[in-house]
Amino acid sequence: MKAVYLTEQGAPDVLKYGDLPEPEVGPGQVLLRVRAAALNRLDVFLRAGARGQRREFPKPHIPGCDIAGEVAALGAGVASLQVGQHVVCNPGVTCGRCEYCTSGNDNMCEQYRMTGVARDGGYAEYVMMPEENVHPIPDDWDFGEAAAIPLTMLTAYHMLITRSALKPGDSVLIMAAGSGVSAAALQICKLMGARVIATASGEEKLRRARDLGADVTINYRENPEFAAAVLEATGGKGVDIVFDHVGATVWDQNYRAMKRGGKFITCGVTAGYDVRLHLGQLFSRQLTLMGSFMGTKAEMRQVVKLMERRAIHGVVAQTFPLRDASKAHELMESREFFGKIVLQP
Repeated sequence: MKAVYLTEQGAPDVLKYGDLPEPEVGPGQVLLRVRAAALNRLDVFLRAGARGQRREFPKPHIPGCDIAGEVAALGAGVASLQVGQHVVCNPGVTCGRCEYCTSGNDNMCEQYRMTGVARDGGYAEYVMMPEENVHPIPDDWDFGEAAAIPLTMLTAYHMLITRSALKPGDSVLIMAAGSGVSAAALQICKLMGARVIATASGEEKLRRARDLGADVTINYRENPEFAAAVLEATGGKGVDIVFDHVGATVWDQNYRAMKRGGKFITCGVTAGYDVRLHLGQLFSRQLTLMGSFMGTKAEMRQVVKLMERRAIHGVVAQTFPLRDASKAHELMESREFFGKIVLQP
């Protein structure tokens, strides 16, 4: 099969395009014909050996967390799927046996493996997935849009619905609205009837954020002290929830932007880990600080139900043929896009 793979880490040109053996279907496994694979920031970190992803490659490794395609073959014991079905994949593979898996908190599994990172992923014509990670979707879903859904929408769902207990009428500050996870968060917020303040680095991204339902938009490049604008937009109170994945460069402003009793939740640090925390304000303002990672299998089923209802959609910035994966990575590193970048074999 044709695939894009890594044998070393570095610049985008370390991504190689060529022939690799097709996976062999095993018991409880599903062989998928990949029709689209969406990029994530994690793909870039893995390729570059950044953000804790430095490693050796004993064999060619195929990246790609987000996958949509068709069922090509079924392993022994697989009964919930049929050959030819259109599907989307939950990228998180878990053991199913540890205390976290058996309590429904499987995104905290001690043996959690991310497809495309700890196991071969979707930058290929075929990929192998466990049955429980494969979800049928309506045939009228565009594969590129479907591939843009799983990781970011599942992450945003877990952050907002489960961890932050988002309610109708809550105010939410969403950082870097042009990113895939923020575009997903914006959709979830509007489904829940929340008021959204979104930041982005340029006017075109802000316009796209308003198209997705943002009520207030702020250009953080022109206004790096954006907390003042957030306070102004909330009558001086601040927001109920800060939704972040940027990190250190926006921490001080995010901390200022929370109302009394507000919540800060993060799923990533694309711009630095280390911050200064004012503990006096933490307890006196009764703030809540939370970390979040992916989402559970039960939450993924809820995301698929939203897909079936067409209550959410994948936001695709640009599509590349699989052989041009290095160009897709260059675009992702430029940050000059809104939504998700997609590869198609």
